Amino acid sequence: MLKILLIAADTSRFTNNNYHDFEQELAKRTHLMVYRKSGPIQKILRKIPEKPDFIFIINDVGKTFAPVVTGLSDISIPAGLMVNDAHRFVEQRRRYITRSNIRTFFVICRHNFHHHYPDQKHHQVFFLPQFANTAIFKDYGKEKTIDLMMLGEVSFPEIYPLREKILQHYQDSSDFFSRPHPGWQDFTSKQAETSLIGENYAKTIHQAKLFFACGSVRQVVTFKYFEVPACRTLLLAPVLPELKKIGLIPGVHFVDINAENFPEKAEYYLKNTKERKKITEAGYQFVHHHHSTAHRTEQFVQQVKLVQKLHQK
Repeated sequence: MLKILLIAADTSRFTNNNYHDFEQELAKRTHLMVYRKSGPIQKILRKIPEKPDFIFIINDVGKTFAPVVTGLSDISIPAGLMVNDAHRFVEQRRRYITRSNIRTFFVICRHNFHHHYPDQKHHQVFFLPQFANTAIFKDYGKEKTIDLMMLGEVSFPEIYPLREKILQHYQDSSDFFSRPHPGWQDFTSKQAETSLIGENYAKTIHQAKLFFACGSVRQVVTFKYFEVPACRTLLLAPVLPELKKIGLIPGVHFVDINAENFPEKAEYYLKNTKERKKITEAGYQFVHHHHSTAHRTEQFVQQVKLVQKLHQK
């Protein structure tokens, strides 16, 4: 069984705990050893029960670039770095990559990664997009009581211009439900009970017939491209460069919109129930069968096995 050392913060109480779910799934498929703190890799290796086949580092979730592992260039074990928001911590991450001689990357957005880190384009860059925990993002079997919904960050119109335009258009409509992002942070159990995160968030999405989303000006395939269809809700969102690789097809799994046509598209699919349900169902089945936590974890395991083969040559 593949032995993996995961070095990452605990995200079990974070706003989006996808990597906690990923970690749990990875533990079923590999011999997983977990370490949470920064430090020299030689010291970390002495604290774990076995020598790993691969070291996987996730250190760009949250407000700080951590944990930071030093000394990676001095060991023979291959190591890979997860890159979520390529636009954050750019200089710090660049220095870290160079100093640690990291040559394997797992990225949620390839074009964004290559834009900020052009020197790494000839290294091993694996596409590992977001996914949905289908145990939470699912059909709750409740009546859909909200016609139009948009949840998430709207405070930065220069980053989310489409969301800003949608919000302005529907702000006085009784058919439109919108709530701001709860903030990227750890939540206590009590806070989680009343916040739009986790199951509360999924159940809220499930109440909508139509849900607006976007990938920001950076054109990143965000969580919502998976989570919304997984809740059996119709996703209205722009086509993005990496959707073809993911397999999400406009007109089949979701509805493509832009800043000019979103009101017309929304009105059409609210009126045409049969077409709305057909696309909603296709999106639901596609995410549950191809982009769940289990699917993404298996994809990662296969990528690591490929790294191993190349490393052994």
